Amino acid sequence: MIKENKQFDTYALTEPLSPDMVGNLNDLLRQQLGESAPLPVASEKVEIKQASNLNSAIEAAVSEILTSQEVNQASLQTKLNTLFEFQKQIFQQTEISSAHRARQYISKCGLVMSPEQCITTQTDVLRVHAFIRAIDQALTVLRDKFDGMLHIAYPACGPFAPLLLPLIAYYHQQGTYHENDLCISLVDMQPGAVISLEALTKELNISQFIYDIHCQDATEFTSDLPIHMVVLEAMQHGFSREGHLQIARHFANIMEPNGAFIPQEVSLRAVLSIGQAEFIDQWQDTDTDLEEKNMLQKYTEQRVELGDILTITAESLRSLNEKKLDENTSLIECNKVKIPTLTKDPTKQMLLICTRIKTYGVEGVGEYDSGITHPLPDMNVCINFTPKDTRSGDLLLKSGDYIKFYYRLNGLPGFLPTWGGSDND
Repeated sequence: MIKENKQFDTYALTEPLSPDMVGNLNDLLRQQLGESAPLPVASEKVEIKQASNLNSAIEAAVSEILTSQEVNQASLQTKLNTLFEFQKQIFQQTEISSAHRARQYISKCGLVMSPEQCITTQTDVLRVHAFIRAIDQALTVLRDKFDGMLHIAYPACGPFAPLLLPLIAYYHQQGTYHENDLCISLVDMQPGAVISLEALTKELNISQFIYDIHCQDATEFTSDLPIHMVVLEAMQHGFSREGHLQIARHFANIMEPNGAFIPQEVSLRAVLSIGQAEFIDQWQDTDTDLEEKNMLQKYTEQRVELGDILTITAESLRSLNEKKLDENTSLIECNKVKIPTLTKDPTKQMLLICTRIKTYGVEGVGEYDSGITHPLPDMNVCINFTPKDTRSGDLLLKSGDYIKFYYRLNGLPGFLPTWGGSDND
């Protein structure tokens, strides 16, 4: 259930909140009531560590990313954690109100996470590795395609722009690119994120690369410069909740036709799997990292692959088939897949939306490699059985039926499975 909070012009999600989120909400309410306790006398402010240490952290992390296609998880995790701690100090010491730090709401195209909930992306090893390598390789290709300065747009970039700014700072250190070679537009609709970006780019000594930092809805962004590259990652697992698709579609239409869209491809497919085996048995007796290459064959063989439901590229974004139900509801028409005859206990089978991301060339983020590519179960789809207690939204299907998928653009985005007919009709 979603309730409108007119005081903040936002929507409050009525799902379990973390202690930090509850604390922030309580602080905001106390401020509204005018009943906040007097603040304690502040102790001496901890100084941000020297820029040389921040630069060292950038160099250590990015150089390992660019020189190693195979990821040493432990080594890179340590380096990214160190970089994150420097960034976090800057974020904490920048004058951002508690309301702007904690502001989270649903926009016209999806969930807009609070700045303080976004900052840990920098520590997501395989995601950061895949995106930074992709951007570096794509820039090399773009240099041969376009003359003059390359313009990179990074919408919904959050308070750290973590998939790009460390690379730009590294380029500046190494002299790889200069301000006459690259310029960057950062776009985020959170004022707290924009304030953080201004402080961070200054601390990284890369302000000369920044064409502008825009505080606006990314789907309304325009530029007087041609856009040669778009970097975008505004999604959660199962391609749900956040507004990646609508933002991507907007930028695909304003980017240069021969530009680079990072990620190059996002592919979504439908899979049937036994939940206990998929999420528990597969991982509980292993010391390996949670990532696609460590998925166990005996469990992947138990999956039933239904097929691809949506593939997103710069080209496909320009030709999506949108279905408007009313002025407030739009769906993207996706593929249809057939449910085969199933031999296993149907009550244990669940529908999963699985994601793989090709950031550029051979670089990518596989299933389980990141929180954004963990398989997402749809517990409302019941195949070959009727639940004892039916719930609103249950979809009852059987072998031989087709599942027709749509992608919901409004509210909390995500896939809508529907009955797509049957061979017996």
